[in-house]
Amino acid sequence: MSADTLTERVDALMQAHTHTMPAEWGSPHLSATPISLRVRALAATVAALEDALREIALEVDSLNRTPPRPAGRRTPHRTRA
Repeated sequence: MSADTLTERVDALMQAHTHTMPAEWGSPHLSATPISLRVRALAATVAALEDALREIALEVDSLNRTPPRPAGRRTPHRTRA
């Protein structure tokens, strides 16, 4: 696996789908964009989300397989403000 962070890998997966749809097709969120193009753009977004979710799941699985850290070296939890 590469040295990229999980966030970078997920961002790359999400951005990859934007390059598959020509800009002149418009946005799936605009009412002026034809329905078939909106459906195609939203389907590409769903596919990108599925790929991102798989990447996150793989990362979580790999973290679950690593041995736990010694008790004295735990990272402190952040508290919510």
